[in-house]
Amino acid sequence: MSSVSVRQEWKARPALAHNAGALSFFAWPRLRDGYAPPPGWKRVAPGEHVDALILTAAIPDHDLNLVLNGLADPLVPVVCLVSDSRSWIDSAGEGEQAAWERARVIGTRLRDLPEAIRFSSQPDDILLARMYSRDRALSAVHDPSSRDLVRYPVAGRLDDVPEVALRLFGQNLVTRTFFDRIHCCPDCRSAILSVREECHSCRSPNISEETIIHHFRCGHEAPESHFRSGTKFECAKCGYSLRHIGLDYDKPGSISRCHECGAINDKPTVGFKCIDCGAHHDTEQVPIKTWYSYNLTSAGIQRILKGETVVSYVPQRGPDAFEVLLAQAQREHREFKEPYQIATITFATQKKIEEQSIRLWQESMKLMSDVLHSALREVDVVREEPDGFLVLMPRTDKGEAKCAMDLVKARMAAVLKVDLGLQYELVDTVGMRILSNQGNQAA
Repeated sequence: MSSVSVRQEWKARPALAHNAGALSFFAWPRLRDGYAPPPGWKRVAPGEHVDALILTAAIPDHDLNLVLNGLADPLVPVVCLVSDSRSWIDSAGEGEQAAWERARVIGTRLRDLPEAIRFSSQPDDILLARMYSRDRALSAVHDPSSRDLVRYPVAGRLDDVPEVALRLFGQNLVTRTFFDRIHCCPDCRSAILSVREECHSCRSPNISEETIIHHFRCGHEAPESHFRSGTKFECAKCGYSLRHIGLDYDKPGSISRCHECGAINDKPTVGFKCIDCGAHHDTEQVPIKTWYSYNLTSAGIQRILKGETVVSYVPQRGPDAFEVLLAQAQREHREFKEPYQIATITFATQKKIEEQSIRLWQESMKLMSDVLHSALREVDVVREEPDGFLVLMPRTDKGEAKCAMDLVKARMAAVLKVDLGLQYELVDTVGMRILSNQGNQAA
């Protein structure tokens, strides 16, 4: 039976409920003639419930994907009776007995799961269930075959694992530990980059290092190639022969020479070439992605065993501090006529700086946040926005607000080395009403 026919037959027949007895398995391509599976296992046909997929050979990715798509069960363990280099397979290359035992352990733990979790289609539930059934952490590993250069074997074929894990971390269902920081292409997000030394002028990697010669007699310094003429080694300035290093000359350093444009520098620069999309970027333009490994918490285990699906844990966004204090300032204004001001801060040079260096912009925003909190009062509230900041100043009139913003500009100019093109504007009554409505809708 071909892989395609397996997929079609599986999808044509509904999965049957399994009993608490023997574990069921499906072998692909097939067990050798006369092979007897260990006790406690029973072979099933396509369309019946499967507790484990047993691979009898290291089949190609395409064929394996067809079989797994036919199973339509992201939790079923996949073990291989022979060696297989794919890290997400639950057991391979450890011997047949170890493969069957690993499948038995995972299949038994899956049977302990409530149906709401066992047959959930939510990525959050699937990831938690895979961690629980494998009894292993969601550990990141380096994988040169992946565009991210990182893979989570326990996650199997689940997509968007970092995003799913981050959601679970935000709900305290998993803990995390640092794994690695990896550069990625700002254009296509691939981490498959060539890090290379390049010419400062034309960015070509066709460069070489050349030693500098210092002639003691006349003080002339130049690249070593300037002192060589055929078989002679003599000073290009005074014509004297250079025979003994340490007596006639020394080599105080080296330079970088570009063989494309001829530029000479004391040392090369570093650039990144994306192997996937071909884009070239300077060091300052290449973002870094931080990767983590994750472990189940007791809360995560309890959620799984109680059958509480992801729907029960969708976080409800409440009003943030800015919205709460804005509502309070508006009430004080209505009741006691207390003034308040809201300032919007934007940066005219944001796009230009980001094009020059993403890291420079990120670090500038961190410093800008420090400046705002040091220049403003403790009762003032700052909220970061995609294009700048919002500042709420309770019990403040327009004149006082302008003085405060001018102080922010002055401190920013003293702290930051780059001109961010800071612009501020005090929001009028209509703008305040819009912000208030947005906060009410979000709450």
